[in-house]
Order: sequence, then C-alpha cells, then structure tokens
Amino acid sequence: MSFKKVLSAAVALFVIAAMAGCSSASSPSSDSSAPADTSSGTSAAAPTGDPIIIGYVSALSGDTALWGQAGLNGMMMAQDDINAAGGLLGRPVKVIGYDGMGQAADSVNALNKLIDQEHIVVSVGTNFSSCNIPMASIADAKQIPIIATAASSPLVTVDENGNLHPYSFRIGFIDPFQGKVMADYAYNKLNARKAAVITDVGDSYSTGITDNLVQAFTDLGGQVVAKEQGHSGDNDFRAQLSKIQASNPDILFIPWIYKDVALIVKQARDLGITCQFMGGDGWDSQDLPGLAGDAINGGLYVSRPTFNNPDAVAFRDRYEQRFNITAESECLFGYDAMMWIKQVIEEKNSATPQDIRDGLENTTSFDGLLGHMSIDPATHNPTRDAAIYQIKDGQINYIETYSVSQ
Repeated sequence: MSFKKVLSAAVALFVIAAMAGCSSASSPSSDSSAPADTSSGTSAAAPTGDPIIIGYVSALSGDTALWGQAGLNGMMMAQDDINAAGGLLGRPVKVIGYDGMGQAADSVNALNKLIDQEHIVVSVGTNFSSCNIPMASIADAKQIPIIATAASSPLVTVDENGNLHPYSFRIGFIDPFQGKVMADYAYNKLNARKAAVITDVGDSYSTGITDNLVQAFTDLGGQVVAKEQGHSGDNDFRAQLSKIQASNPDILFIPWIYKDVALIVKQARDLGITCQFMGGDGWDSQDLPGLAGDAINGGLYVSRPTFNNPDAVAFRDRYEQRFNITAESECLFGYDAMMWIKQVIEEKNSATPQDIRDGLENTTSFDGLLGHMSIDPATHNPTRDAAIYQIKDGQINYIETYSVSQ
C-alpha cells in the first residue's frame, strides 16, 4: 500500500486510534486491532503472529526531550497506522522506545538493550551526532540497522578513515550540505560579504557546520571577519560577542542548539549587534521564538521542508489532536523513518535485519512527509532539498525550498 493510502486511511481512523491515548515514554508499545481500510474500500485483515519489533533511541528526558518525545510520538502514530492497514507481512508492528537522555553512553546502552533484550530488527534515532557516532559501531558489530533522524555529522555513517558503517543510515541531511546551504544563501540571496561565526567548540554538530560554511563562504568570495567559540551551558557570551561586534559583520552564523541560540542572540542585541542572524536545524524548535523574544526577530535558519505540504499539515493536525502538544518537526522524522522501513520490508518481502539493511542501502525513491529522497549506497546519506525559515513576530515562517549541489 502506498504512503498516501496509508496516510488517508489513518486520517479516517483517527477517532478510533485516539482512544488508545499516549503510550509510556520509557518502553512504549501498541498492539492495535485493524479497523476498516477506508482508502481501498475493503476491510484490512487484522495482523497476527509475532510482532515485528522496531526500536527507538532518543532523549526522552532532559533538556532536549521535546525532540525525542516528538520522534517517538511520530513512530507510535506510524505503528498504529500500519497496524490499522493490516500490519507488515501480515504481522503487527511494535515500537519500543528507550531513553538515551541525549548522551552518548546512555544511547549506546539503550541500543544494546533493544538489540539484546527486545530483539529488534531495526532501530530509529537519535537526532544527535555525538550519540549516533558510537552507536554505529554497535550496529555494525551486532548487524542491526539503525536510522539516525537529524544527526548530521558525516561520521554517523562513515568513519574517520572514510570506511562505510554498513548498518548505519540517516534520514536527514549532513553538516557539510547544511553549512553549504547557509553560506550560499547568505552570499547569493542576502548579499552578505562579511561574516562572523560563533561555534560550540564541544559539539560535533556545531563544529562540523562551522568548518563547512566557512569554507563555502570564502570559496564564494566572502570574508570571515570573526570566529569565536564557546560551550553549550555557558551563561555569558559577551566577551566573544564584543569581538564580533568590533568586526562589523553583515551576518552572524550561530550553528547551536536552540536554547543556547536564545541566550546568544539576546546578549548580541543587548551589545548593539544589529546584523542578520542565521543558523542551522538546531534552531528548529517551536520553543525558540518564545525563548529568544524580540532578539531573534528576522533570524533565518536552514532545515528540512516540514509542515509545508498538505500531507504534513494534515499529519500535524492529527498529531496535535492526539497528543495535545505543539508538533515539533522531529515527529515527521519518526513517522517517515517508520514508513521508509515499511516500504523496504514490503519490497524485500522480509523483515530480517540483513534484508532491511540491504533495502535501506538501495533505496532509489522514497516519498514521505519530509519530501522526496534517495540514498547514496556509498555513504548512506540521503539526497533531499533544504528549506529556509524565518522567525518573525513570534512565528516560524517557511520562506522557500533552496537547492545547492551536495
């Protein structure tokens, strides 16, 4: 059954599915019965037999739990939609989520437990490169495929020597591409010629984007007039920002996670910095406008197309009705990852980890809520478009889809 058929059937069945409520964050699962499949006009046979168990690892507690919980919620909705449409290979699908707390060691432990104790065939998550880089070695050793969501470092799927991690994949784009989009948009669309950047030196996400946007911006003919560093959790960035102010940039790149971004932009405006602010997908939280207030007004960031198409809008409405919370874009990652797994299992007519791995690697076309993508077998990275967003008057507004060569 196609993605759109499953989605249309799920919308019709929402009232029934919503009665189940929300599952536990620590180890959620659902064994949904299968009501009528209204997309085809026939009744879907109820899935039977042992469930196909799919794992999820992300921060379900702590400062970034809103992203981890959103991804899990998206997966649970996909689980219910798939089971309502008859399951996979006639069997029910069961999602089990473990809390990696946004930390590398905890995420590795969570993945090991999912593999050894829950007997998963594939896992989704996390959205942090620092967690997925060590998880890749576990996936390779135990031959269980994992799909990172927004983890964007190249080292998630390829090691430092350029060797492919055969069982590690991602559904989001990589830092070099994201940095290139930021630089290209700043130079060619905003006419910025002098740039400054402040980097979270302890975060591979921030340093990876910085390295690539600096290279891309200078290759275009721009000048990087200031490069400053800090650490996530610092409370005072005024010393770095004062140096940036003295360099008089046209644009300040801030490739940090949204909570730090809010503090940095407030202090920057307090110091009198008036230039354009721009960031990456670490800004992509509905909480950022409220945390940053007027200081972030006009700020731009790069992320994936999210709630910009009718299918995604319909999903957002259904999601918010079910969970009574604002939909974060990570819920789309969770849903799409499940539907990508579904497509692979159906194409291979198999739910073994090896066949799932082979199917993921050879995906030439997948259409989901985040748009169209294909996978490069040599890197396990997807090819997909980026989107530009602007924060204005307390709202996040989609500006345009923006393409550069990857």
